[in-house]
Amino acid sequence: MVRTEVKASNILIVDDVVDNLNMLADMLEDQGHDVRIAMSGKSALESVDEVPPDLILLDIQMPGMNGYQVCEHLKANEATRDIPVIFLSALSETSDILKGFEVGGVDYVSKPFQFREVVARVQSQLTLAHQRREIALLREKDRQQFEQLSQMKDRFLHATAHDLKNPLTGVLLYSQMLRNMSENEFNRLGEFANGIETSARKMQRLITDILDLAQMQIGDNLKLYETNVIPILEKAVKDNQILAQQQSIQLSLDVPDEKIMLYLDTHQMERVLDNLISNALKYTPEAGSVRVWLRPRKGYVEIAVEDTGLGIPEEDIPHLFEAFYRVKKKSHSNQSGTGLGLSIVDAIIQQHNGEIAVASELGKGSTFIVRLPYDG
Repeated sequence: MVRTEVKASNILIVDDVVDNLNMLADMLEDQGHDVRIAMSGKSALESVDEVPPDLILLDIQMPGMNGYQVCEHLKANEATRDIPVIFLSALSETSDILKGFEVGGVDYVSKPFQFREVVARVQSQLTLAHQRREIALLREKDRQQFEQLSQMKDRFLHATAHDLKNPLTGVLLYSQMLRNMSENEFNRLGEFANGIETSARKMQRLITDILDLAQMQIGDNLKLYETNVIPILEKAVKDNQILAQQQSIQLSLDVPDEKIMLYLDTHQMERVLDNLISNALKYTPEAGSVRVWLRPRKGYVEIAVEDTGLGIPEEDIPHLFEAFYRVKKKSHSNQSGTGLGLSIVDAIIQQHNGEIAVASELGKGSTFIVRLPYDG
């Protein structure tokens, strides 16, 4: 027997004649498909309810409930209406064939069965069903991306109305002061220029963060390569050492001696670590400590940034990764930021098929833990 390479699928054959069931089952199992059988319309519907198949081969002439009635039941149920049904019958009248299509069948195979015809028709319908599922997934993805873009539009409008308002007011104020500056105020020229530059940089940082978050949330493709993550951690800690020293904070790194190979976008992972470490330093008082550590686990690796800082109120923790969310406690709100850093971190980690979690106790510190897939 010639073997045709097709993708294995779950197929239900419904016929009240044992010889027909055996013949079709042998044909399709030889093609690598998983085959189930049912000898009545009632048992077929029960089998479908238990585990929906990818395709149904359905005999028309059966006692009790015939194939037409079975198909009508399937098509009336939202959970089963999209399962393709190929009718099996010795009936060859045009009216019989048309009725099969009218009740929802997608194809028709005449008895006695011909091997090549059965395999070709089955493969054709499985391919079409697979393509329909892919199209549905693409449509769902497009819908989700549209919703994300709509949310980003709303967030940008929020930022324009609120977060951009203060730095823009600063630019206008310093510009007016420059324009109205008297001769004896020329010595303040540098002060005014610095004020304008500071306000402009705040606006630039906010707009950049909004665009970066939008790119990550709509699925901007990462450049993933198998990379030793240890040097990335070492660089992130080194880059933040000066800031730690200025604040009299002890910044340390605790990692294994061996290489830890992960599929990463190095640039984006550096951004994640820099954000988490700089945040930890920002919210840790003088003489405190920030510790970065890595631990390989079964199936994943944990990378953590642990500090002895202010801690986070319990009610704020569920909202930390929401765009523009800021902890309302005064000691936290006094720190500058766009409110987008952790949202970007979360989006990058999700793009790496990972997750991020937070454990914190107010007044004692916080630990941000990133979990990434690991085969080591």
